[in-house]
Amino acid sequence: MQTMMQAMPAECMTAMQQMMQGGMMQDAADASKAAGAASADGNVPEFTRAYVDSMDAMHGPMMEGIMADDPDTAFVRGMIPHHQGAIDMARIVQKYGDDPQTKAWAEEIIAAQEREIAEMEAWLTEKGTPSALNLGPTSGTVYSADEGGNTLSAIDLGTGSVTTVPLPLSPHNVDLTPDGRFLLAVGTPASGGHGDDGHDHADSGTVGGLLVVLDPKDLSQQATKVEVGSHPAHVVADRQGRAFVSLSGSNEIAVVDLAQGAVTARIETGASPHGMRLSPDETELYVANVEDGSVSVIDTAGLTEAARIPVGAAPVQVGFTPDGGKVYVSLRDENRVAVIDTATREVTGRIEVGPNPIQMIATPDGRQVYVANQGTEAAPNDTVSVIDTATGEVAKTLKTGPGAHGVSASADGAFVFVTNIADDSVSVIDVARQEVLGSVPVGDRPNGVVYGPSN
Repeated sequence: MQTMMQAMPAECMTAMQQMMQGGMMQDAADASKAAGAASADGNVPEFTRAYVDSMDAMHGPMMEGIMADDPDTAFVRGMIPHHQGAIDMARIVQKYGDDPQTKAWAEEIIAAQEREIAEMEAWLTEKGTPSALNLGPTSGTVYSADEGGNTLSAIDLGTGSVTTVPLPLSPHNVDLTPDGRFLLAVGTPASGGHGDDGHDHADSGTVGGLLVVLDPKDLSQQATKVEVGSHPAHVVADRQGRAFVSLSGSNEIAVVDLAQGAVTARIETGASPHGMRLSPDETELYVANVEDGSVSVIDTAGLTEAARIPVGAAPVQVGFTPDGGKVYVSLRDENRVAVIDTATREVTGRIEVGPNPIQMIATPDGRQVYVANQGTEAAPNDTVSVIDTATGEVAKTLKTGPGAHGVSASADGAFVFVTNIADDSVSVIDVARQEVLGSVPVGDRPNGVVYGPSN
């Protein structure tokens, strides 16, 4: 057989490899279907269902991991969920098994695999730290809301270290108060505690969503929790000590007095309010309403909806230019960005971008708008469209990581930071060079992101 294969032309070898891989993939798919049927069968033992569930939880992250561009990184990212699957199986036999030998093996496996996971995660952090990205004089911290892991990650741009802390919620978005005193995160309560998948929103209509207030100088301190309402999506804060929280489950904005730690007002919006930002002078709050294709304009003095602007299909987030003259709105289901003239409150143009645009932000000089194109769950996209505000066209498309989602910019405008929801990372873009310098591993499924200057 070895002699025969060595004599094969390269084309034949390639075809054979493809057939073998195809067969193996089909076998894996058939096995998965059979396992799923077994799990759904109420007659199978509990330990069987537990084993099947542990395998289901392992396969997806393994496949995501091995898709990394670097072969070493792909190996490590694939092995971590593999090791976690071994740990899960060992714990199942410890719970249900009765043979001393299998329990002893399980104990050894858990200890060895947990040690190796810790070593691999440390390797990923060291490999991906931005200290090697040469950020020059830019310092500060980038915070990502890791919705999948019920955690928050803080990237220190000076040292390159990444600190990940557990939260009592599945954070969808994160923001800093203008004075930098408080770090705010919003989301639904963590149903399973730290380590849950972070996407259990089934109870969002009945369980009060949370705003948590943290000290960015010491993330280990216990967070203050404020119950705000149904399914919080985004949060922004003004210089008056107020936080505005969009509640997609009840079509309103909750206004929180941060000093009191309580909701003091509620403002009606369009259907399913999501991303929002304050105008530079903080007199208006623009809110993207996903389900009715509009943007609500909130008067922040009177706390009322002053206008509702039709924009297009599934608006997700808004972004002001620094002069406040324009607002850019991502239209997820159109693969476009709408442009609003804030003086007339009318849409003046639409710009084609990548698939399923989510968040965007204008650079401090107002020359560019960076748009993260997330794609879909089945086909996550890995691009950022860079819009030239002078021409109203996409000047460049940059490749970040799978599932580009959240966007923030450094105060000096030198760098843009993008969360990659399907890659568990934050990409760093050099604005002057228009290049992606690299990506930093963070927690599971990072969504919102915010840059904070040095304390």
